[in-house]
Amino acid sequence: MKVSIHNALLISGIVIGLLFATVLGIYAQDFSYYLNDHYPTVELTTAITIFTFLSIGLYVLIPLLLLIFKKLNPIYLIACVLLGLPISLWSFFVWAMWMG
Repeated sequence: MKVSIHNALLISGIVIGLLFATVLGIYAQDFSYYLNDHYPTVELTTAITIFTFLSIGLYVLIPLLLLIFKKLNPIYLIACVLLGLPISLWSFFVWAMWMG
């Protein structure tokens, strides 16, 4: 029972982390505009840099934490790569276009 609760929490943490990283990666530009509209002292380039690299960092951090805790299942790794690679490439492309 204790192991199944632990595994359920682990899987839900992975799913929530991947969803959060995906939303940050796809909507980083919109979040940057929103943040700049409400707090004009925050530069747009600073905001998009934070959101983009936070998203990419989460895609890298989740498999690393699973590896550290020795729970790295190939399914989790495939999910991280299949989700993380295209979204991270897109986020990095958008960030690079913003930087000029």
